[in-house]
Amino acid sequence: MRIAFIWSGVSFRYGKRFKDGLWAALEILKESHTIGRFEPDNTAGIIGFKPDVLLFWGAFIDQEKGWVTQLPYKKAICFAGGPIDAEVSKGFDLYFTESQVTDDAFKNLNLPYFRAFGVNEKLYQPQNLPKKYDAAFWGTFAAWKRPQVFSEAVKDKGVWVGIKQAHEPECYEVCEQDGVETHGELSREETLYYINSSYTALNTAAYWGGGQRMTLEAMSCNVPPIVMADSPKNTEYVLESGVGLVVEPHVEKIQAAILKLKGKQEGREYILSKWTAAHYAKSLEKGLMSL
Repeated sequence: MRIAFIWSGVSFRYGKRFKDGLWAALEILKESHTIGRFEPDNTAGIIGFKPDVLLFWGAFIDQEKGWVTQLPYKKAICFAGGPIDAEVSKGFDLYFTESQVTDDAFKNLNLPYFRAFGVNEKLYQPQNLPKKYDAAFWGTFAAWKRPQVFSEAVKDKGVWVGIKQAHEPECYEVCEQDGVETHGELSREETLYYINSSYTALNTAAYWGGGQRMTLEAMSCNVPPIVMADSPKNTEYVLESGVGLVVEPHVEKIQAAILKLKGKQEGREYILSKWTAAHYAKSLEKGLMSL
């Protein structure tokens, strides 16, 4: 099978700064399939590759999704998150999902979906480092991740690693003002140090935000996650695994959760049971072969 993987940033980030579970899954799949990696605007390259199927990663609001329906191939998307409705969801033959709430949304729209998710467990491993921070967050500074809640809860005992977006400066400024140690995007190897130097992974993402990859990566490092009760994409994994805590997005409750979890190291066994890169690759292959 010839798979054209299409993602904005694939030429300069994937396999360099970005080595997530999908990257690791594609590395496994390329052992038995031919995989080409393309920027969304490289239409000529995609056509010249002569793919059997196109595999996108992203949200429906991404601008490059508009031309998808014009390409004469079977199309699947690893849905990254954001709102789902009948109009913006058009154009794909299969929707790979990461959480039950997303499964339910596609089911209600009568769109074909298939669960495929996992983390790069060979990279995200426990490191047994001294704990320097109460909590870590890794991911782009964005409003839907509620950085103000994170910063108020942990202040100078927290660390956040991620892209600092020019159009949302308030998202990292509020952290810096409260004393949170902030970093721009680092390599995954560099980020791993901050994860393993923290007692917890504090995921303050809101309902549509997602952030479940961070939740599972934390578990893979045996760093217990704290997720918000109004974020079903994350509570699903914490409740199923029994690892970490679900709390309301209130400062006092978050602080109490951090105290409760300090010293606990758990989660990796759960990841190895069903959310590894190999699990991810197997699900992707099964879904793509169905097309």
